[in-house]
Amino acid sequence: MKGTANVRVQGPAEPILGKLLAEHGLDEPPLWKSRPPETKARMARWNELGKVRDGEVNPVKTEITALAAATEELKQMALDLGASVVGCAELKPFMVAKGSDLPHEYIFCLVVGENYDVVLNGPRAVETESTSTYVECAEISTKLAEHVRSLGYAAMAHHNGGDDIMALPALHAAGFGELGKHGSLINPEFGASFRPGFVTTTMPLALDEPIEFGVQDICMKCNICANNCLAEAIPPADEFVVTEGVKRWITDVEKCYTVSRLREQYCHICVDVCPYVHMVNGDEHRKDVYKQYMGQRKKVGYRTPAWWPDDPPAGLED
Repeated sequence: MKGTANVRVQGPAEPILGKLLAEHGLDEPPLWKSRPPETKARMARWNELGKVRDGEVNPVKTEITALAAATEELKQMALDLGASVVGCAELKPFMVAKGSDLPHEYIFCLVVGENYDVVLNGPRAVETESTSTYVECAEISTKLAEHVRSLGYAAMAHHNGGDDIMALPALHAAGFGELGKHGSLINPEFGASFRPGFVTTTMPLALDEPIEFGVQDICMKCNICANNCLAEAIPPADEFVVTEGVKRWITDVEKCYTVSRLREQYCHICVDVCPYVHMVNGDEHRKDVYKQYMGQRKKVGYRTPAWWPDDPPAGLED
């Protein structure tokens, strides 16, 4: 399947980031230079996994006689490996990167929820959690793809160590949630605090369907993410487009990169301030953490970093 999606690549080869680096006389983003050794080690691991996304397919194909049962077995395997939510969709060209041609018909989607508690420990802790979760997704998707190939079906893992997939439309089609104004998908259980992994395959899968639970109606009225965005990169509620019948807001990537790539400090604020981390699931612990975090945001100023550098300013911990 030939892709039609404009998937952003990592590094200076990404046109917008490359332009910003050139304008500022930089050879790589300051964020990347400032990463601690443990974060770099995790990133090295997911790059290693990027080299084994595909492999030999068992020439003896396992016949699938009960589609729902076979799909459920694969879903359970993903959950046992550590996935938080799983779902399946038909693979479409708008889910695949332009220039990629995947010989697959289906996409298995998974996400791993992030530990929201780390927002109270500063941007470095948030970055470490994010990177660790990405690597967990890569490990799971790699093992799933290996398993599907052992059944005699072509399968390829997709994650940040190597990816041909546009994540949001795939997750939306597989029933993971609704698109929020901050540009991320919102899940009923985890809000936007999760990371994804995927397996594209020829193995037939029972398909899930998109869900709605009122997110976009709330996003039309809620300005929390926009009010907290350091770069003012989140559009007004009435500035949206409709793609494949789905309403979506388009974040100004160049503005976003000025704070999420050109500073040494990790920025995850638009996701961390989203109240959906507790709004639907009713998790009282996350609600309490959210209130504490928003109290920190109020003290430092909504359009400022959580704190800079990594030590909180005097009084923030009160």
